[in-house]
Amino acid sequence: MEQQSVDSILSTFFAFSCAGKQTPTRARYLRVALQLRRYLEAEGAGILCAQDKALLALERTLEPEAAFARLFGAHELAYALSGFLAPEWLLPDLQDRRTQVALTPRLIQWLCNSCLLDPRRDRPAIRSAQAAAAEARKGPARKGPPEKGPADKGPAEEGPLRPGPEPGDSPGG
Repeated sequence: MEQQSVDSILSTFFAFSCAGKQTPTRARYLRVALQLRRYLEAEGAGILCAQDKALLALERTLEPEAAFARLFGAHELAYALSGFLAPEWLLPDLQDRRTQVALTPRLIQWLCNSCLLDPRRDRPAIRSAQAAAAEARKGPARKGPPEKGPADKGPAEEGPLRPGPEPGDSPGG
């Protein structure tokens, strides 16, 4: 079986994910998809072996746009996903972040259900992405000084990220 490219995988996953969703939810999903593609092009090389890094560098000299997404497949995508939930890659809007955190484990599950990942062979990547999602759900991205104590929190600060139904979606969709 020929390997599907990350580009093809993400296009299919987000098309299925957007099907039947209301416009605001689809817009959030597409912002997450765009952010994931940016992340993969900027940081995806970090999970590659030296030979694949060299191949990616060569591909970027020929066609820099979406080189990682063209060259690599589900295996590399899965191993890169946990970094997508690092604070510096979380989207700034709270609803977008919640969607990003919720969609990442769904993407891993979809890769397994679609037989694009081997749950045994790729267990480290699967667990890493799930752990990153669990960590990201604990609260919004925090940059700078350590977290304030409960007495120091102002009324405008955002609460923890908890996945749930997207606002405006029907329970079955």
